Amino acid sequence: MNILKTKKSIIRQSNIDNIIVFIIFFILFFAIAKYINTDIPAHIRSIVRVNNGETAYSPNFLFFFVVNLLSFFSNNYSLMLFVVVVVLSLATVWKFIISKEIIDSLNSGIEHEYKHNIIRILAFALLFCFAIPDFYNFFVLKKMYLGRTPSVVWHNSTTISLFPFAVLLFWKQFQLFQKDVKSLLDKDLLLVTVLVILNILIKPSFIFAFVPTTVFIVLSDFKLKNYKKYSIQLFPIMVGVLFIIIQFISIYYYQIGSFQSQKSGITIGEPFEFLRHFVPTWYLPIAFLLSFAFPIVTSVYFKEIFNYSPFKYALFLTITGIIISAFFVEDGPRRNHGNLVWQNIICTFILMLTTASFLISKSFQKNWLSKKMVILWSVFILHFLSGILYLFKIYFTDSYY
Repeated sequence: MNILKTKKSIIRQSNIDNIIVFIIFFILFFAIAKYINTDIPAHIRSIVRVNNGETAYSPNFLFFFVVNLLSFFSNNYSLMLFVVVVVLSLATVWKFIISKEIIDSLNSGIEHEYKHNIIRILAFALLFCFAIPDFYNFFVLKKMYLGRTPSVVWHNSTTISLFPFAVLLFWKQFQLFQKDVKSLLDKDLLLVTVLVILNILIKPSFIFAFVPTTVFIVLSDFKLKNYKKYSIQLFPIMVGVLFIIIQFISIYYYQIGSFQSQKSGITIGEPFEFLRHFVPTWYLPIAFLLSFAFPIVTSVYFKEIFNYSPFKYALFLTITGIIISAFFVEDGPRRNHGNLVWQNIICTFILMLTTASFLISKSFQKNWLSKKMVILWSVFILHFLSGILYLFKIYFTDSYY
């Protein structure tokens, strides 16, 4: 009887924290979308243009179509704004739920009376974690976002709505690595394939890092005689590459859904060309250090984290994403839009998530109040407080920069 009561209590608490997260983010997204100049109003206006027959949906149309559908294909801006805020809030709640599930699953062998509450708090804090500011970027550059690699954004609706699908894709693909898949009809393989397609249809950014990283891991022990096994494992990747090619042709050759009349393309630019529009070259190492302070400091104290499979996968994704953004840029009118850096934000969140999951297991095994743990969790708290500071910065400056 007591066991049943305990289980019901956990379910109630879980529902309550999800509701609280929804309310908090509904308020925040509503305020940002209504009062701050961000991509969100621009995305709403693009839906209105579609409804007026002035343009077509872009090839990554899913977010725009869902908002339009839930707005009953109306041109009422207020209604669309409300729907967008609801969609973004639900996406964030789902990211919160998935994060809790990942941390809990990776620490399933740990028994502790406060384990689930700690996981809830940690998953909630991850929703706000941001690059740690310093005197130069805060007071001289007067920017907290541009030139950094944060793990969260508040201004871009397609990235926010993509987040849960990208994090879930990471998790399901990681689980697939642990499994011997023997058929294309394997339900987990099909789920990963569907998630790859959904990612691309919302925003293909994460897939840019996901495809090469996953191919590398799958083929790291390549043996020609097992080509059939590798073909099955890479089936979601092949489907994803096909969709990316179709999207590429639609965007860059046929200009479907484009706001610009000039044609664009993808080319190799100068190293970190986009970031150097906002910060000087000498500052880039500092920007990366303060963006990734928590994973860096944790890896310094615990070298074994490099043997922690979820962290390794997340690290490879992050490195791949940074390399792509460092050397590839769009050409033409989109050159300074930064559309090849969005994957870094999602990869950074996943890296923070897996680092926190690793550190929780170490904290339960050791003393939470040891000097080492206090230092490491203090760095995490700094990332969290930086996110809160960033929200105040947006409020007082009317800018997400």
